[in-house]
Amino acid sequence: MYGECMKNEDAVSPVVGVMLMLVVTIIIAAVVSGFAGGLISGQEKSPTLSMDVTIANTGSYIGSGFTASVLGVSEPISTTDLKIVTSWSTTMKDNTDPGLTEQQKTISNGNTFTGGNTSLPNSANVICYQGMKTKTVTNWSTAPFGIGAGVDQTNPTDPMGKSADAYQKPGWFGQFTLQEGVNLFAYPYGSDSGQAIAGALSEPADSGYNGETLYAYKYASGLYEEGQADPTQALLGYGWEQLRAGDTVNVKVIYTPTGAAIYNSNIAVED
Repeated sequence: MYGECMKNEDAVSPVVGVMLMLVVTIIIAAVVSGFAGGLISGQEKSPTLSMDVTIANTGSYIGSGFTASVLGVSEPISTTDLKIVTSWSTTMKDNTDPGLTEQQKTISNGNTFTGGNTSLPNSANVICYQGMKTKTVTNWSTAPFGIGAGVDQTNPTDPMGKSADAYQKPGWFGQFTLQEGVNLFAYPYGSDSGQAIAGALSEPADSGYNGETLYAYKYASGLYEEGQADPTQALLGYGWEQLRAGDTVNVKVIYTPTGAAIYNSNIAVED
């Protein structure tokens, strides 16, 4: 009888052990699952952005450049958290254009070449004269610029030395927030008191293709020097003026905290 009792007690022990192991396993699984869930929920989410983008080359600095209208956002997006990446491919039309880089000038007319640029917030990318008298080439501002709802007019001075309150000025990229109603732009002028560095204001034929001349950056009136970059060059990269209707430019807006592209579209160039 005593032997049978001992035998029965031995039979209970493995069952209890298995149950304990199951309980411990379930507890560990619950802890790991909760930890993983906390990690996932703690990851920053990317906002959403909808824009209407236009890129044009009219054959002149007049009407050419980049514009974007913000149609909607999931939440206001500070441009300090963004970078804009552009890329494109086209054929060389005029490799004597002083607006090209030295490497681009080695590409024969008719051959394909690529271009584009990356615009970072508060990183000056417009390179121009800081005043007509000194003729000092310097980094001045950050394109694309923003205007519209909630844009802070915080820029210090313009190239002619006027104070920020002398007239309404657009915000530099990195100094404003994207929300519905905000417009971005980068036009091919702006180095000398708003004058076009693509050519003389009084002679549009000297600064673009209009059936008579190829679009090329000119030295007209001393407004352009090699190595300068107007807002359109800053955003689209050197050589952008070789683009024509039918070409496309890929435009990405990257939300840097997550690295996600919150806008990514191929934009057909207009004339």
